[in-house]
Amino acid sequence: MKDVAAFYASQSPLPPVLRKTLTLDEWIGRCDRCHGVNGNSTDPLVPAIAAQRADWLEPVLNAYRTGTRKSTAMSAMSSGLTEADVKDLAGHYARQAARPVTYIVIPQK
Repeated sequence: MKDVAAFYASQSPLPPVLRKTLTLDEWIGRCDRCHGVNGNSTDPLVPAIAAQRADWLEPVLNAYRTGTRKSTAMSAMSSGLTEADVKDLAGHYARQAARPVTYIVIPQK
């Protein structure tokens, strides 16, 4: 037991492995991959978040971040967000102009 304790006591501590914090522009780039440029989605299965109210976006992002609201993709994307990131993203998308999109359903043959 003393040898094991001496061995670990002689080891140098390793620096903690920390994930790089993302800038607002990097977060926006990640969000825009699915939600479209400036939050204007062109995919009917992915909601547009441009011009959404910040006081609505913040609790929604926090719900995904904490797992209260379920979505595999959104939980994975939002798990690294901080409170400041959530506020910044909500504010950014609230300031974006929403563009109208028309979806045309093409009948199957």
